[in-house]
Amino acid sequence: MGPAAFSLSSVEAPVCRYLELDVGPGPEAQRLLSDEEHERAAQFRFEADRQRFVAAHVALRYALAAHTGESPEALRFTRSAFGKPSLSGWPRVRFSLSHSQALGLLAIGERGPLGADVEQLRPVPDALALAAQHFTDSENEALAALPAGEREHAFLTCWTRKEACLKAIGLGLIVPTERFEVGLEPDCRSVEVPVAGRILWLVLQPAPLRVDSVGAIAEWRQTHVRASVPSFAAQTCARSRSAERRAAPRVPQ
Repeated sequence: MGPAAFSLSSVEAPVCRYLELDVGPGPEAQRLLSDEEHERAAQFRFEADRQRFVAAHVALRYALAAHTGESPEALRFTRSAFGKPSLSGWPRVRFSLSHSQALGLLAIGERGPLGADVEQLRPVPDALALAAQHFTDSENEALAALPAGEREHAFLTCWTRKEACLKAIGLGLIVPTERFEVGLEPDCRSVEVPVAGRILWLVLQPAPLRVDSVGAIAEWRQTHVRASVPSFAAQTCARSRSAERRAAPRVPQ
């Protein structure tokens, strides 16, 4: 498939929504989880973290059940050698789940492998030091040039964008985050990630706008392809983001 057929207008994720994880699913819903999911939940030190894990995975099962027509308890998951989960018996269904404290982000599609990441806004006093370890030179320069009051938001934006790309690829931390560029702005773009002498091409875009968090979703689309983001893709994303800003609900303080 050549560059002309490689449309970068958006990530294909018809299901992309936030999850409020402190609204528990109830004890009856916990029966939906597998033994492996219960074992993972038990590894959390604090009860709040265990309950949020359970809530996120119950929500994932309900969403995948609605997408596939299966019952939530019948769904079975497998993991790659690097830990990326997939849905057994449904090779075309792609999904990604992320959570930050009491907020989750879920994406489901049927094209390329997906990665979702969300971070609730919070102070990051060591943002510049962390960026020096994990961001590209140009990302570090852009972050340092920002007013101090804007750096934490920009840092978390860039961080979620890198995490979303890593989750879409599913290779974990063997891919150095300082080797690929995602930028500090919540824009739509293609991202090239060098892995083992190959270039993996992904589509990256912001998650639906919220005032209390930043998030990103990525889709791994092709390998060994040279392409750039068409201008119409960035313009489409900019228009949709502008509309979201006008419609975004305010979070009570």
